[in-house]
Amino acid sequence: MDAEHVAGELASVLLSEEQISSRVGELAHEIEAAYAGRDIVLIGVLGGAATFTVDLARALTVPAEIGWMAMRSYTTSKRSSGAVRQLKDLDLDIEGRDIILVEAVIDTGLTMSWLLNNLATRRPASIAVCALLRKPDGPAFDVPAYVGFDVPAGLIVGYGLDHRGRYRNLRCAALLAPGPSAPPGAR
Repeated sequence: MDAEHVAGELASVLLSEEQISSRVGELAHEIEAAYAGRDIVLIGVLGGAATFTVDLARALTVPAEIGWMAMRSYTTSKRSSGAVRQLKDLDLDIEGRDIILVEAVIDTGLTMSWLLNNLATRRPASIAVCALLRKPDGPAFDVPAYVGFDVPAGLIVGYGLDHRGRYRNLRCAALLAPGPSAPPGAR
């Protein structure tokens, strides 16, 4: 779906499909340089990072396995609940392996911190983070981080990110217009 199909629902397009694709390729090259000669495991955080995880894996020219986890840290009002709930655990053994945790958006850092702590208990050889988007004042982590774009605060949809189940298939990343369907400051 293109932005023109939902133009009245978007405040602005932040990143075009082409910009995202180009940056995903650059991130893949950065990761390849850092992990030369090593097999990596990408751990995608469902559902928002599914598109990004698959595109990143396809852009890599080194072997990579993909695993998935699903978390929830927002209440039904889309405001941070202050707690993280695991919906799906990783199905892979990562002990002694190099892992890259792939997330669509780093906002408060609550989910990412929980995931990093949880995965560290599984004794991987190394952990890094790769996020497509980082919101203002996004936290720094004590692990290598690959970040695609810094973006403004607000509810971002598209390229796998949804609001109430919609917009995941939007090819770009866009800021949802404020209104009844998008609480101000959400996500």
